[in-house]
Amino acid sequence: MEAADCFRAVYANPGDAGARQVLADVLLEAGDPRGELIALQLQHRRSRKAQLKLERLLARHLTDFLGPLAGVVSPRGQVWEDGFLVECRATLTGTLVDEPSLATLRRLELQNRDGEVPLELLGPHVASLREVTGLPRAAVVPVFTHARPLPFQSVGVEGQRSAEPWTTHELDALRSARALPALRQLSIAMARFDLEGLEWLWTAPSFARLRTVELGLSRVAIDLGALRDRLVLLDEVPDTLVLRGRQLELRLKPTDRWRTLHLLLHAPLTEPVRHDAALMLESLPAEGLSRLDVSSDFPVTRDALARLKALVKRFPRLAPVRWPSSC
Repeated sequence: MEAADCFRAVYANPGDAGARQVLADVLLEAGDPRGELIALQLQHRRSRKAQLKLERLLARHLTDFLGPLAGVVSPRGQVWEDGFLVECRATLTGTLVDEPSLATLRRLELQNRDGEVPLELLGPHVASLREVTGLPRAAVVPVFTHARPLPFQSVGVEGQRSAEPWTTHELDALRSARALPALRQLSIAMARFDLEGLEWLWTAPSFARLRTVELGLSRVAIDLGALRDRLVLLDEVPDTLVLRGRQLELRLKPTDRWRTLHLLLHAPLTEPVRHDAALMLESLPAEGLSRLDVSSDFPVTRDALARLKALVKRFPRLAPVRWPSSC
């Protein structure tokens, strides 16, 4: 059997470990190092010696293993499984629409500039792709309204143009998401938070089937009372609504009529962070929350925790607060 035929068998069915084993045998017999890579990674319990050999193979032959993707994939953020690329960061501008090695990708972080449309996402070789982040706004309409269903379950729309108003054409594409029947997580970068401006989202046919909605904001300082009042009126809601800023992240869930709030700190508790937190807490509805959970993705010092607790005490209508366990 020719190696080219074996590669085609893998790309036609990326989940078939047997096809990869056959390919490994053919390549090993031909003295191709890709065969050793596949064989080593198919051994999911490897010795330390085998792991070091695998790392050396990738370091020495990475360009050859990537093939045509070498010119568009970043050296950072790559994940290889069973001899094939499954996660990466890449700049795709339509030059590799017919590249079959895209077939094994499951997660893709786009690094395109605004206006660069990754036409590869509309091509015939993305059946395994489930998560796409960094999608430029220029690609929203062609991706969300494509004539053929696309397999993406999670899509993140980003870019410098997020400060510009969304066009009717773009909003209609997001509302229907007709090409993304499996879409369950949607992340959108926004210039500001405006409840009236988001009415298109709350009433979108695609909103009802989403499990997570993430709104990326330059700051998270919003009227939580008004937001909750709007959410409780909805019949179909996601499991989680995330408001993600550069310093703070809020997670709201429909539990107990959206009265559970999760606050995640992404930065040291500086004055701007405390200011945003104060604005949020001040906007809480009069009846307060059933629970406020506070967590952090960096070590919180005693002084910082004391400042945060002092801030929360200014709002006695808050429910009991659960603080980071590390504190």
